[in-house]
Amino acid sequence: MTDSAPAPTVPVVRTERLILRGFTPTDVTPYHALFNDPEVTRYLPIKGEPVAMDRVERAMARVEEHWRDRGYGIWAVSDATTGRFLGQCGLNAVEEAGEIEVLYELAREAWGRGLATEAAEAAVRFGFDTVGLGRIVAYAVAENRASTRVMEKVGMHREAEGVDIFGLTCDRYAIGAPIGRRAGDS
Repeated sequence: MTDSAPAPTVPVVRTERLILRGFTPTDVTPYHALFNDPEVTRYLPIKGEPVAMDRVERAMARVEEHWRDRGYGIWAVSDATTGRFLGQCGLNAVEEAGEIEVLYELAREAWGRGLATEAAEAAVRFGFDTVGLGRIVAYAVAENRASTRVMEKVGMHREAEGVDIFGLTCDRYAIGAPIGRRAGDS
C-alpha cells in the first residue's frame, strides 16, 4: 500500500455471507497465496507462474489508486462470519477495451458454494446503483465454465467469442443497467 497519497475511502458492502472491503496490510500474505495457487490462476494471464511478494504489493497499491481515481474498484472479500480473507472481487477499468469489468478470484476453499456469484452480484449492483454505470462486462477463457456460469448467474450474456485481451483469448459477457438505474435516468 502506498504512503504518498491518502488512502481512498472504500465502501464496505455486505452480502448474506460475505464482506467486500478495502484491502489492509494483513491481506498481503493471503493475497500473495491466492495468486500463487496454480488452480486459482490457471485461466488468468499469469497462468500458474509464481508471483513475487513485491508484485502483489504493487497490485494492492494499484487497487488503492483505482479507488482513489475512479470511485470504484476491487475489494478484498472476507467471510462475514469468520472474517477470513477469501479473495477479491470488484470493478476494474479495462483501458485497452474502454470497458469496466467485474472480476473475481476466490481461494479454492471458497469454491463451489456460490460465493463468487454472491460477490459478483454485489459488485454489479454497486456499479449500477452507486457508481451509475450503464454497462459492465466480464471476460473469461471459454474453457473456464465455473467463471462463465458466474457471469450467467449475475445476468450477463455472452456477446463476443474469441476476444484477444490480457494476452488471452476470451469470451466477453455483458450486462446493461436496468432501466431507471443508469446515470442520468429519472
